[in-house]
Amino acid sequence: MSDVVPDCQSPSQRLAEVLRLPFTARSGEQDYPAVRAVQSHWNELRGDRICPSRAELDPKPLAHCLDVMFVAELVAPSVARLRLCGQQLGELLGMEPRGMPLSVFFNGDARTELAQALAQVAQGARAVLPLRSDAGFGQAAIDGMLALMPLSDPDGRITRVLGVLETRGPAGRAPRRFRLSAPLRMERDARANPFAKPAPAARASTGNAERRVGAWASVSAPMSAPVSAELPQRGQRPMLRVIQGGKE
Repeated sequence: MSDVVPDCQSPSQRLAEVLRLPFTARSGEQDYPAVRAVQSHWNELRGDRICPSRAELDPKPLAHCLDVMFVAELVAPSVARLRLCGQQLGELLGMEPRGMPLSVFFNGDARTELAQALAQVAQGARAVLPLRSDAGFGQAAIDGMLALMPLSDPDGRITRVLGVLETRGPAGRAPRRFRLSAPLRMERDARANPFAKPAPAARASTGNAERRVGAWASVSAPMSAPVSAELPQRGQRPMLRVIQGGKE
């Protein structure tokens, strides 16, 4: 008697297990429409480049996704500080998340994996992290998806992260902390041209979206320029310099 199990998959099904387009959900995964919409818009903006500029972001075509979106500043290669946040992120945390590190949404073990993902995003990669927040007192278990995409500054340096944190089910009692429910996935374009011209920004009619855009309407203006340390010249008296920051 043979122990060989016959392969019932067709050639196209076997090929689909090997080749996957960027941002394509694997079979059996939950669908996250806001994540797909933001990823698609990001792809249109970047064209043939590694990533689009932060100044190219237009919140109007993404008005239906703003509640789950955020823009974070890379204050270190593996640390991102939240600058603009959708309403749902505040509901998950139970407080205003602006100014906090993105790792505030993660359990201790998952923070290491998040730091590794951010380090790759700082080099031009994109990350997708399947998430789960386990059940607790006043908290039902919820699944989610975190997508991270790089953004460049006017000098072409990757200094910002465009993110989407979409969840399934009510947030319940805050704060919610997440762990990875599956291995994170990274996408990188080896032949992307960082010096290519920007792609035409997609425009869409959003009706009453102006009311929902809110603070995102100023996304084309710099949030906080990188601070450059200027040393005093020989013989020059040191001076105290006030740096604006915090909540806007």
